[in-house]
Amino acid sequence: MSIGIRIAQAAVCASTVAFCACAGDAAGKTQRARADRQHAREVPRVNWAIELTGSGLNRPSTFTYEQLVQMDMTRLDDVTMLQTHGPDKKVTCAGPPLGDLLAAAEIKPGEMTVALEAADGYKKHCPLEDLRAAIIALQDEKGRWLAEVDRDCPLQLTPPHMPGDFWIKNLQRITVEPAGDS
Repeated sequence: MSIGIRIAQAAVCASTVAFCACAGDAAGKTQRARADRQHAREVPRVNWAIELTGSGLNRPSTFTYEQLVQMDMTRLDDVTMLQTHGPDKKVTCAGPPLGDLLAAAEIKPGEMTVALEAADGYKKHCPLEDLRAAIIALQDEKGRWLAEVDRDCPLQLTPPHMPGDFWIKNLQRITVEPAGDS
């Protein structure tokens, strides 16, 4: 088995979900709700889930897009994407740390190898240690949801200081195996 972070992709809906805290007495509730909606963090509705499975895990887990956007996010400022061809690229983005998802799935002790697979079948392998600082990017440098910027790409694995071919858009599966098994 593998840490299969499986992401089931579907269409990104045009409608959004607003996270809004509306508090107060009945008389001022409508006015406050209107003001809160103006400042609410709007999240696009995305039918996407990440499933974590594999022999390197004690507890397989699944995270929906809605759960990902509610997690604590880490902002990466001006991280370098190493380019195979052309100059390296500086990127700023935000999203939940990959380590938080893996911790919830209870990674077993020892060295692990990870296979990263995109929805289109693109696949890369690396030691788990190389992904220590990686995030599942959901927002760009302006705080916009990636799903709003590019409807075909609601998220991207973003591992700082790794070659661009590891920055996987539409990540579908992450497979984690003990280092000697892959």
